[in-house]
Amino acid sequence: MGVVLGVSVVIVVGVVAYLLLLPRQSDHIAVPAHNATPEQVVTAYLDALNAHDCDTAETVMASDAKDSARSWCRQVASLTDVDVRDHFTERPELSGRSAPEEVANVPVTFDVDWRLFHGDVSMPEGTTTWGYLLVRDSPDSPWRIFGQGTG
Repeated sequence: MGVVLGVSVVIVVGVVAYLLLLPRQSDHIAVPAHNATPEQVVTAYLDALNAHDCDTAETVMASDAKDSARSWCRQVASLTDVDVRDHFTERPELSGRSAPEEVANVPVTFDVDWRLFHGDVSMPEGTTTWGYLLVRDSPDSPWRIFGQGTG
């Protein structure tokens, strides 16, 4: 009985600690308009990560990248000093995409702080230069983030 009680206490303490460490959504970030620029989409994504608005973060991602948004949203404590620079276009085949899609690369810098016991080995805390790859099927389609990495 004592062992079961001890194990139960450890489990309850662990669950409570986990719940307390989960980020709480601090703001709702609007999904960019259908005709938003790549820079506006990336800005909304970074704002969503910073506000822990995982729904908006996922919405601006391509369908095959939504898991990445949810993971980052849960791991980031804060993003500050964000500087989203002008996009440049890339040939779809160089980005692993196929025609007739359009591909844009948006370089950014920001300071990242990770939540306790979280992080990403590709990005240490502090000032980071990063880039986001966006795609759209046509000029009438919205831009969506499909990839990211060092800028």
